[in-house]
Amino acid sequence: MLLSEIELQIDNFMLYGSSKNLSRKTLKSYEQTLKMFAIYLEEHFKITEVSKVKSAHIRYYIKYLRERGKYTVVLNEKTAKVNHPDHRHDFNKPISDTTVSNYLRNIKVFFNYLYEVEREIKVNPVESIENIKPQRKHKPLLKSEEIVKVLRTFDITTFHGYRNWIITRLLLDTGMRISECLSITPENFDFKNKAILITNSKNRQQRYVYFSFKMSRDDAIP
Repeated sequence: MLLSEIELQIDNFMLYGSSKNLSRKTLKSYEQTLKMFAIYLEEHFKITEVSKVKSAHIRYYIKYLRERGKYTVVLNEKTAKVNHPDHRHDFNKPISDTTVSNYLRNIKVFFNYLYEVEREIKVNPVESIENIKPQRKHKPLLKSEEIVKVLRTFDITTFHGYRNWIITRLLLDTGMRISECLSITPENFDFKNKAILITNSKNRQQRYVYFSFKMSRDDAIP
């Protein structure tokens, strides 16, 4: 089966992303977003070339995303038959502004790449489209007694229990992500300054996080 021009450009963009050492999660997000957008363009506007995409098409797509329900469109029918998205509790519910914002961001990255890197298009259709700023829901903070209750659930007399207690304490102390915490190695620690060097952050920029004096003590066991 021959690829359309836009599908070829998407594949080329994915190769470019891989060469930039983007994470698998980021690459998967780009691929899913762009292939679904390509399907929409062909089905609704008979567009299969990136040079034919206008700002209006992207705005129509944003409108379409806000009107269609979750999981009502799938890329792979075989996968859908296994995962049964129609059985999910949130099937056909509205797509959140955060998700729509992520889709738009991915589309903008793609067309900026076509315009600035590959020079495949003379006019950038995303240039005049503003980013969507979703309202972030404030998550309730845990109360002190709730934190204590969580920490006391670990059996620190066992290796696994003590390890998980330490991990939880570090997460609370530093605010690092769990993936960052699990990839820490001994050389990342600076006990003198109570700092940990994070080398695998989401944006791939190294940074230091700091833990408390109590966390650094050998006898800091409840």
